[in-house]
Amino acid sequence: MRLSKKTLTDLGFYQVLDLIEKYLLCEDTKIELNKRGFISDKDQLIYLQDQIEDILSLLENPNIEKPNSFPSLSETFETLKITYQNIDGPNLYKVASFIDSSEKLLNFINEPNFNNKKSKNIAHLLNDVIDEDLIKFKNEVFYALDESGKVKESHPLIRALVKQVEKSKRERNTFTREFIKSNKNYLQSDLETLRDDRIVLPVRNDAKSKVAGFVHGSSSSGSTIFLEPYKLVEYNNSVVLAEQQIEIEIAKIYTSLSNMLREIKYSLKHLHTQIMNVDILYCFARWVKVNDCTRVSYEADKIKLLFAKHPLLGSKAVAISIEVDPSVKCVVISGPNAGGKTVTIKTVGLFSILNQYIGYIPCQEGSILPIFDKIYTDIGDEQSIEEELSTFSGHMNSLSKILKNSTKNSLIILDELGSATDPNEGGAIAQSITDFLLENSRYSFITSHLASLKHKAYVSDLMLNASMEFDEASHLPTFRVVCGLPGDSHAIDTAIRMKLPRVVIDKAKSYLGDGQLQIGQIVKQLENERKNVEKKTLELKAREKELIYLKKEVDLFRLKVKQKEYQLKNEQSTELSRYISKSRKDLENLVSKLVTGEINKDKTKAVKDFINNLDKKEKEVKKQIEKEEVEFEEEREPFTIKVGMDVLCGKSKREGVVLKPDGKNKWQVQVGSLKISFKEKDLYQAKPVVNAKKYSISYANETPRPKTNIDVRGLTLDKALEEVQNQLEACLIHNFNTFSIIHGLGDGILQTGIHDFLKKQSQVKDYHFALPKDGGMGKTYVIL
Repeated sequence: MRLSKKTLTDLGFYQVLDLIEKYLLCEDTKIELNKRGFISDKDQLIYLQDQIEDILSLLENPNIEKPNSFPSLSETFETLKITYQNIDGPNLYKVASFIDSSEKLLNFINEPNFNNKKSKNIAHLLNDVIDEDLIKFKNEVFYALDESGKVKESHPLIRALVKQVEKSKRERNTFTREFIKSNKNYLQSDLETLRDDRIVLPVRNDAKSKVAGFVHGSSSSGSTIFLEPYKLVEYNNSVVLAEQQIEIEIAKIYTSLSNMLREIKYSLKHLHTQIMNVDILYCFARWVKVNDCTRVSYEADKIKLLFAKHPLLGSKAVAISIEVDPSVKCVVISGPNAGGKTVTIKTVGLFSILNQYIGYIPCQEGSILPIFDKIYTDIGDEQSIEEELSTFSGHMNSLSKILKNSTKNSLIILDELGSATDPNEGGAIAQSITDFLLENSRYSFITSHLASLKHKAYVSDLMLNASMEFDEASHLPTFRVVCGLPGDSHAIDTAIRMKLPRVVIDKAKSYLGDGQLQIGQIVKQLENERKNVEKKTLELKAREKELIYLKKEVDLFRLKVKQKEYQLKNEQSTELSRYISKSRKDLENLVSKLVTGEINKDKTKAVKDFINNLDKKEKEVKKQIEKEEVEFEEEREPFTIKVGMDVLCGKSKREGVVLKPDGKNKWQVQVGSLKISFKEKDLYQAKPVVNAKKYSISYANETPRPKTNIDVRGLTLDKALEEVQNQLEACLIHNFNTFSIIHGLGDGILQTGIHDFLKKQSQVKDYHFALPKDGGMGKTYVIL
């Protein structure tokens, strides 16, 4: 998908891209990021989402070392194009640092995540790109050069030469001190001077004939000449030659490293390319994490944005939610000026672009977007002095290009369609354009104050009216989107809020007419009815949630009662067996005593009958217990056991999750923190709490997938604890074992309150502050 610069500018994509670029590891990647196109293939988008998700799982693990930044190699590659030119030390060191950072990035993407699984979607990206020659070059550079790119004095080839320089300087200094001491009468000072890196002596001008040597200059007054005695020339030369030898050796080291770099330049370029590819994914993941984005779903050909926050508005952003069914092709948004209409259509357009660029958007889990082949916009004032176009002419010129290029899979964003001209003619043109777009676009979003366009949307099954909510009490917009209801412009309310004179307001109402006022009142009544219905719906959902919870509690109670009943009967049977055993021994003792005395057949038979009756009673009780046990087991409904399934285990019916087959007709099950093997006949299907068909949609809405991190800064403690409680429930339902809470430092109320809450939760295994570089005491990691 190729988008025009105008569309990208109108929707603020370039500004968002500037924010994304800040998370790059390498400056060179900016060029590739700006050249990156938009994806129109669903499978490619899902693969991109999987790659980003893999990196997100690594970023969430505080025990994994994060990758380093990368130096730019653009200057180095330019120098490599010039044959036989040595690469300077700083650029050599940059290349070595780049290779070193590449190794750390490779280690990062090969680390296992919390589930001890490697990231299969990204681990292969750097495989076999860091070869032995690159590693060897890095080691040679780090061995020879310091961080500034200079050859280390500790280098073996340099160390001996440095010692030779120091020796020559010591000999020169000894000679100089002795010469000054023996010729101080001819010298202006007893301190030597450096000229052109050679030591010279300050000789008085009137004594220059007394000292033989080379003159290097004189003082400004001419009273002193700077002279290098002939013997000192030899010492200076020995120092210069020793220092030159170091320079020669340094040049050899640079030449050797430069030659090594030229031999590996193709491997380096390939590594550079792959690093930029991974850097883009890493950059996307960091932006997604910071902006609390979720991956877009493609399960339906519809638009569904849940609590979407425009990334350019920061803390001022008001979350909007909007859902458009596949049967609808055009949405007309109306409402008060400065009420958020333009921001809403820009959000839909920008998020559609971000979807096909990253696959993630700043929305709540469950948001859905189609994949478009083209996106066009007409937003803002199209007036052009250069082209002699008025505002209306400019809009018509832009719309002409859009209508000529629109396809049946295009998204069209039009702001204030039909404005800047006569309302009647503007309305006619707007309706005609809308008819065209219904036939030649997938979705179009239009903002307008035109009553004719709102009426058209009301009577057409292919169109949907939406409005920006307005608070009648405060006379201010709330910036919430209300679907299915046209909006009033609230121009009179805005004028009142702007404190226009009362006489002007009253006059405007008289000009407006009773009919128009009645329409406005009808819209307000409908809006109030909608709010009442919304309130009752929320109350019903809350009641439904409460009933579901109570039903679950009742079912669990019934199961526990039945289990307890079985347990008591089993205990009674055991107790009866012990009693019979004791009775048998007592009677045998009695028989033994009877044998010693006189006994007849009747007495002996009576004793045996007593024992037989006891045995018979024991068998009857055991048979009854076995019958009840079979009846209890017969309640087990036949079902197919699958890995990951929730089951009830054994006679105690403890909840567990099936892990894997464990032999013939056996399964390994996770029960709490234990892994236990059960026979298939001892596993029971965990009954769903609610009917799946009846409550599947409600369940999905009530238990969204947990977030990797939640931000409760700015909330009250009660509201923050509610967010944490919802997150814990979502984690348990979706088998999510870790997340982080950003609570900030502040005065410590949130931090202390959340920690006290977590301490009381049985499902919380551990919690701790983040590392300093990851938020420190302003962020808490929770492990379940």
